[in-house]
Amino acid sequence: MNKMVYNKLIVLPTICKLRTSESHNCITFFFMKKCLLHSGYMQLLHQNCGTITTTEVTDETNSSKIIKNNNQIPSIFYKHLKNVNWKIRNKILQNYLTLSKNMADPCLISSKVGNNFVALIKDDLLENLCHVIELNPGFGILTESLLKAGVPFINLYEKYNEFYPELHNLSEKYPNRVNIKRVNLLKMSKILNLCSTSESDTGLGELMDNVIQRNWEDKSCMQIIGTTTKVMFIRHLIISVVFQTGFMMYGRPIFYLALPPSILNKFTYPSKQITTNRIMFHILFDYKIFGTLDRKGFIPWLKNTKAKNNNRNHIVDDSKVLYVVKLEPKSNLFTLFNGKENVLYFWHFIRHHFYKPSLRVIPAMEKIIPGCGIKLIKKNYTIFTEFGDLDPNQAYRLFMDFVSWPEFKESTFLHSASDIKKTYDPYAEE
Repeated sequence: MNKMVYNKLIVLPTICKLRTSESHNCITFFFMKKCLLHSGYMQLLHQNCGTITTTEVTDETNSSKIIKNNNQIPSIFYKHLKNVNWKIRNKILQNYLTLSKNMADPCLISSKVGNNFVALIKDDLLENLCHVIELNPGFGILTESLLKAGVPFINLYEKYNEFYPELHNLSEKYPNRVNIKRVNLLKMSKILNLCSTSESDTGLGELMDNVIQRNWEDKSCMQIIGTTTKVMFIRHLIISVVFQTGFMMYGRPIFYLALPPSILNKFTYPSKQITTNRIMFHILFDYKIFGTLDRKGFIPWLKNTKAKNNNRNHIVDDSKVLYVVKLEPKSNLFTLFNGKENVLYFWHFIRHHFYKPSLRVIPAMEKIIPGCGIKLIKKNYTIFTEFGDLDPNQAYRLFMDFVSWPEFKESTFLHSASDIKKTYDPYAEE
């Protein structure tokens, strides 16, 4: 390809129009810079020496050629792609065959890894089955493993149309055992926000129909299975427990999630640096790590880069494994806090005081309730004790002491808590 033409092509915007040398008709192409750099499209462009036609990019033969001629594609990927619809292959080449972990949610492509996932959670999952949800099933590989393991019915929530032929084939193979809905529940926070601002009657109730309402202290109301590399999803679960909305509207769900080491460490690994999310996670949830999965069984792949975690120089590499974790809100949560309202107050208390770990406990608390320093000194706090010195359980005990004081009901804290609640109206319980 002429070097000048190549240089112009590589800087084209996402959607661009090229004129072919033969017909001089404008043909619209969707090019992505990362695909040009990391996929077989670069090789295809070099081979065609300046003349590009629609069939060269879209037909099945050339889709297969891209895969076969690209030696960057691991065998596990090729073995799966050669058996799927060519349109889906192109979708993967364009949107998943990149080295960017932020481009898309992980998609399972390995049956072996899918079987390993199910083997890790099977015994625990089958103990309490009532409403099983799979988040972003993609090709349905994990879905089929779950069905074979004895899960009688699965509710699939998938956003992308390209996966629907595969999911419908699965539905025909296992009649009356799957239900498919077009939405990405990993973005539940956005769904809640849309429901709160839209005049449409379509809301979360429609998306999660047939979920049996249960008391928080009862058994789980649903079991949710999926993979995420977004820390925002775990943060959203914390907010959902606080405001009793989203996944928490119908009772207490259980999550079986495949998470990268960096996210798991952020919330669970011992650290001198305490954060609001770490405290809330430990107080609101019980968790159990079942094992690990080969990260290469999911696309997009990641570069083999190691990230240094500040927690005692602990080294993590998200490109190697995913941890399979059971995440369950505590059944006795409202008993621990003497009511739902105190959970919200606790969240506000932690956010207000732990944003700056070096903030000293007694002076900060004295600003809310003058004279409370004597009570804190009796609890072994000193004038030098900082909020960053407290672990999650100590932070919980400090809060419970705080709300037990008679002065609490007249404090400025309650007014500020009411104001912050208005800010989070999309999450507020009706």
